[in-house]
Amino acid sequence: MRIFLSIITGLLFLDASLGAAEPKLTGAPDLNELGIKYTLKKSTDPIPNKIHVLRVDLALNKVKSAVALGPDPDGDGPAEVSLTDPRKLASSPSVLAFTNTNPWDSFPNAQGKKNRNWYSGQPVDIHGLAGTQGKMRSTMAPNNASVWFDAQGRVHFGHQPDDKPQEATTGFQLILSKGKLTVSQGGARHPRTAMGTDKKGEILWLVVVDGRQQRYSEGMNIHELASLMKELGCWTATNMDGGGSSIMGLLDKDGKLKVMNSPSDRSFGRVKIRPLPMILTITKSTNLKK
Repeated sequence: MRIFLSIITGLLFLDASLGAAEPKLTGAPDLNELGIKYTLKKSTDPIPNKIHVLRVDLALNKVKSAVALGPDPDGDGPAEVSLTDPRKLASSPSVLAFTNTNPWDSFPNAQGKKNRNWYSGQPVDIHGLAGTQGKMRSTMAPNNASVWFDAQGRVHFGHQPDDKPQEATTGFQLILSKGKLTVSQGGARHPRTAMGTDKKGEILWLVVVDGRQQRYSEGMNIHELASLMKELGCWTATNMDGGGSSIMGLLDKDGKLKVMNSPSDRSFGRVKIRPLPMILTITKSTNLKK
């Protein structure tokens, strides 16, 4: 029985990885040369976990961060975005990598109930600051859970009234501040996505922890996630949206964008990629030759 479950788990992971290979560049760039390093960490203590880590060196000025948002379904109406397959959001040939970002929610119907089955095209409300190229699709009061990038491409955590983000996202909460954990121990374990930076804001860590997959990868609580980000070298880190939204994509050696993790949503036993309101992409800087 264990062997059978292991085979099924392997096939599901393969489905998530290969089924997402859509966009393709002519001649894949050397990601290490651009300052992008992917690492798969495997943990067994206290439970099995697969941890996907992207370390992005922003100081090299060879890549930049850019938010990709789904379409606005109603202009000035209440909905800010329509949920979209993240692989479609990342379909630009310039995208080298991506992860999910902000949480969101649907709108109540006449009976006050919200549809949280999440389908492509569903109009939703983004939680927190969200925008690209200096234009904010979703705004918020000052909040320390935001992760944004200035005109020079450097990353900042926490948004204040005088800040002028070029690219903006927001998570649930700050989990690491000035090298110290800001969350208590314990809590439920789920798939997780986190963003972190070093003290200078020059190194960006994008982390996805697979979860809800027994004996393969069961997820982390917030304290475990914060400890992981500190171990990686983060000075500051934020817990982003997680659960079935957690996803990481990376360009492979053939120039195809590949989903690196095993998302937790399932449909008839197969991996189901959840549609999202937005993602954070890593792209080549415009001053580099193609």
